Amino acid sequence: MHGAKKIGLGLTGLVGLAVLIYAGETLRGKSAWRNFKKEWEAKGEVFDYKQIVPKPIPSERNFAHIPLLKPLHEHKWNKDLTESTPIDQKKFNQAQSLMKIEGDSRPDLDGWKTGQPVDLIAWQKFFREEKGWPHPEKAGKPATDILQALTKFEATMAKLTQAAKERPLCRYDIKYEAHFAALVPHMGPLRNFVRSFTLRALAHLANDDPKAALADIRMCLFLAESIRAEPLLISQLVRIACLQIAIQPVWEGLKEGKWNAEQLAGIEKQLADIDLLDGYRISILGERDLANLAIDQMRDNPKLFGMLFEDDDANLKFIPDGWFSHNQRRLNEMHVNFSQRIVDIKARRIRPEIAAAFNKELDARTKRKLPIYDMLSAMLLPAIDKVAIKIGVTQAAVDHARIACHLELHKLEHKKYPAKLAGLEAPLPHDPYTGKPYVYTPDPKGSYQLYGVGWNQKDDGGKVVLSSGGVNLDEVDLVWSYLPATRPKGE
Repeated sequence: MHGAKKIGLGLTGLVGLAVLIYAGETLRGKSAWRNFKKEWEAKGEVFDYKQIVPKPIPSERNFAHIPLLKPLHEHKWNKDLTESTPIDQKKFNQAQSLMKIEGDSRPDLDGWKTGQPVDLIAWQKFFREEKGWPHPEKAGKPATDILQALTKFEATMAKLTQAAKERPLCRYDIKYEAHFAALVPHMGPLRNFVRSFTLRALAHLANDDPKAALADIRMCLFLAESIRAEPLLISQLVRIACLQIAIQPVWEGLKEGKWNAEQLAGIEKQLADIDLLDGYRISILGERDLANLAIDQMRDNPKLFGMLFEDDDANLKFIPDGWFSHNQRRLNEMHVNFSQRIVDIKARRIRPEIAAAFNKELDARTKRKLPIYDMLSAMLLPAIDKVAIKIGVTQAAVDHARIACHLELHKLEHKKYPAKLAGLEAPLPHDPYTGKPYVYTPDPKGSYQLYGVGWNQKDDGGKVVLSSGGVNLDEVDLVWSYLPATRPKGE
């Protein structure tokens, strides 16, 4: 969040000044916010967090209500919904630690972004050196040893897999009405689950068992998508992180030609349902409307306002309602004019130029000497461009994996890749940065190049160059490649 601590310093003095200068602002502030809402509601906007909260699911069909996971959201809350404690601390702790793989030397699981398969030898070494993992007396085949290590989680993985079949829907019991105090304790376990199922899928692939690998990939995608409807940016960011990991065994299976026609079609179908651009939409609406809920409650309860600023000064109760209303109007202006427009769902486009305009406008508003009416914007507006970049990177990866499945299906039937994507005769996703087909070029060696232009909206020829800091995702093309990315000479 932009400059929260700096703006928070001296807040009481600034607000005192505001009270003296704008003593009559209560009526004007309320009128400004009321008129703004009326104008935008006439255009179809609904300023109510309940519009975006996922609908309840019958418990018997809700994956989040299985005994392993339900304790995560069983909490006792105080009257103000500012504090909570688990009803059963032991069960909560057990759920939080499910399938956790800890260790400073834990290897990576998402090398596909730079054209790298996962190093199973490194994982074999990790499990042999870390305490608590079953392993043979002498190191054997890496994949086999990894599968043995993961037998530690075998019972839990079996329960999760069975539950996914029996309970295909998912809604975690987030207490949305608590807005900024709402808890999301399921995020850590979800990442643990996806990491373990991904690693097991990779080991199955290395052991030439694509059927078992595919079952684990399906679980990874199910788990990542179990939070697709959560209207919180943190939820969508964790969803992205899970998908980035889950794509690895898909990529490795494609690279090594492990999948048969039926498996390719199944993978493509499951990937086709993933819409991260819509995830951005609902999360931005959630951020906006939960902020509105919090501001409405701050007017009546100065304690909530003090908690936001980490300040319990008694003078906060004298802040006029007009100050809240003006801040609320300007915060919502930034959303409807900028953040909600960065991703165009109908056109399936991402607009980096609007993100740039958002940052420019926010800087102009908050860097004035006395940004009285933009303090809440500075605190409550997220770094929208960073979020949108991650959305674009991962949606392109999902799109590329889908197209790669179609390309392999074509090759299985025709013994070669098509000359153009149009030759696939299948509905394919377009590059969300251009609205045009992704760039595809077959090469004489029997492979191909596939990429999108990325955040800078320039075609850089599909090159990914690594530096000491990794890949700068806002300055490169988004590439699907089975060849390792290069490093500049001298590094």
